[in-house]
Amino acid sequence: MGVDIETVRASNSRLSDVKGPQVALFVGATSGIGLGALKEFAQHAIDPRVYFVARNAKTAAGIVDDLRTLNPGGKYEIIEKNVSLVRDAEKVAEFVKSKESSLDLLFLSAGFVSFDGRQETPEGLDASMSTRYYSRIRITQLLLPLLNQARSPHVISILAGGKEGPMNEDDLDLKQAKNFSVASASYHSANMGTLVFEKFAAENPRISFVHEYPGIVSTPLLDRLAGGVKGVAIRYLAAPVLRLFSFSATEAGQRSLFAATSARYSVDDGMVPLSAAAGKGGVGLEKAVRSNGGKGIFLVDQTGGITDNEKVLAPFRKAGMEKKVWEHTQGVFNSLR
Repeated sequence: MGVDIETVRASNSRLSDVKGPQVALFVGATSGIGLGALKEFAQHAIDPRVYFVARNAKTAAGIVDDLRTLNPGGKYEIIEKNVSLVRDAEKVAEFVKSKESSLDLLFLSAGFVSFDGRQETPEGLDASMSTRYYSRIRITQLLLPLLNQARSPHVISILAGGKEGPMNEDDLDLKQAKNFSVASASYHSANMGTLVFEKFAAENPRISFVHEYPGIVSTPLLDRLAGGVKGVAIRYLAAPVLRLFSFSATEAGQRSLFAATSARYSVDDGMVPLSAAAGKGGVGLEKAVRSNGGKGIFLVDQTGGITDNEKVLAPFRKAGMEKKVWEHTQGVFNSLR
């Protein structure tokens, strides 16, 4: 069952009831869903301390101006890094750790998709998988100590929760050209993200983890999917059609912030309790159920509904894929030291 947008907005507005500063890190908030959520957070939070990552600090300076207009009492700092590189992701986490002793919200929405084949980074990883999986996991791993010190810590990853699918367990990073495609890179990023977040959730029971599928959203990503003739076709033929059936980045951002703060998707009472917003007809929202029999994470769809996707995830767990994925991931991180 989804959540109507009026309920979402009402819940987000109650962030102003949270006492004390709220510390948040946004990775992937210079455009699209992340930017929509960042502005929504800045507008409603009281005295927020916000860090957000940008490849170019000068280009992102205008975002800081917008945030200060929305909430002059907040503190906003750009971290100039490229999170398609795991080493830069590590530097992001270390920077926040040098500034803060706790972290209330980690919002992960950086994304890159290419129809031009595997785009390898200097670290030997595919750029789309590095951005959507490896860097997200590395930042989260390094910031777990700060999250555990927060009153009601939340981590949200905007990707494809509930849309997990086939996985090649013998080539998890899709190094072999025959195994790589847009679909396989998307499935692997989503699958491994869900399994590792389930691991993190089991080991850190105070932290609420959400993996959200935002649906089709009108963002600049639609215009950057491919180059050449294929890119022209996507930008001028496919993208306009997709936008007819898409959420705006503003609404998607509002919904994602709701998923990241509401008690509906929290292991505790959340930043915003369920009583803060009633559903249609004044009916209060119910607590969502986590994956893996209530022991895992919250898999959220584009309207705030819950999906468990056990037909895909249960066989992965039975086959020990969580352990295999984690060992692979640790091996990648260790190889970069």
